[in-house]
Amino acid sequence: MNKVSIIMPIYNVAEQLEKAIQCALNQTYKNIEIILVNDGSTDESGAICDRYGLKDIRIIVIHQKNAGSGFARNAGLDRATGEYIYFADPDDYFEANLIEENVAKAEETAADMVVFGYIDEVIDKEGKVTKTEKIPKLNGLIVKEDFRNEFRKHYALSPYALWNKLYKHDFLKKHPIRFTNQKVGQDALFNQAVGLDVETVFYHQKTYYHYVFREGSAVNRYRKERFYYEYNIANQFEEWMVYWKKSEEFHDLINQHYWGAMYLELSNLAWEDCPLTSLAKEERVEELMENPRINQAIAKIEIEKEKNSFVKVLILLLRYNKYTAALKLMQTRVTIGKKFQKSFKVIKKAFG
Repeated sequence: MNKVSIIMPIYNVAEQLEKAIQCALNQTYKNIEIILVNDGSTDESGAICDRYGLKDIRIIVIHQKNAGSGFARNAGLDRATGEYIYFADPDDYFEANLIEENVAKAEETAADMVVFGYIDEVIDKEGKVTKTEKIPKLNGLIVKEDFRNEFRKHYALSPYALWNKLYKHDFLKKHPIRFTNQKVGQDALFNQAVGLDVETVFYHQKTYYHYVFREGSAVNRYRKERFYYEYNIANQFEEWMVYWKKSEEFHDLINQHYWGAMYLELSNLAWEDCPLTSLAKEERVEELMENPRINQAIAKIEIEKEKNSFVKVLILLLRYNKYTAALKLMQTRVTIGKKFQKSFKVIKKAFG
């Protein structure tokens, strides 16, 4: 029975943490080590980790100064002795048979990575829970050539999530694959690095993980480096496709990555705490539109295939250099979404 290392980065999640730790302890697969990395929490998270560390010898607790979830996971990797690595988030939960059943598939097939299903769990402000099952489109063992040819099906299910994947530790060490110091999106960069040379992937069409989103818990604020983070992900994705010699085949996915970076920056500029003046915001958009990759992506997006009318209009405004109008449209979107989020959900549900 091969050992599995469950790595959990922890920062100020005291309310949900015990449930997540208990999920790890309750695994039917017993040959595990649970590495809790307290990333400089200022609440009771650190004390909770220490308390559980005294209860079970399989728990390893690491305390470090706040450095971000990527470096926290690296600290876990440095201590990990398992043949397989599993990353769980401390504000979600997972089934007791997750490790047992997915390790069985990994061992049967010698897969570098196992990808499994999960459940999207949205909790509204009244406590109502809406669950949506997410299952991989692919099934069974896929070797390198098929993984590349069927990449769109892999990409369709949270390709950058860590928590619906089990990784062979030797594969991560061989290449080697680590988390970067990027504060946002380091999970995307990690999975891009995994995908680059992965030889075998097993797709398990069964759900094990519960990805929990609590309405009102997300903090929307201006981040000066937000565009840089997203652009870095887009750029590494393009390099990945070039490495595969598939940049032409997947040109639309490359364009969507660059467009996503621009879209998120427009949203970033619309947050209430953005310190830039209206003129400075417009100049910022103009500057980004001069970037050849951003400009080309927006010019080549197949707008007729876009189902979202808001996105269509936004792309057209940028194409015709209507930057002030694009910013105002995004500002309206952010304001309306904030004030009438619940009303829109009711309407969407009623009219599909």
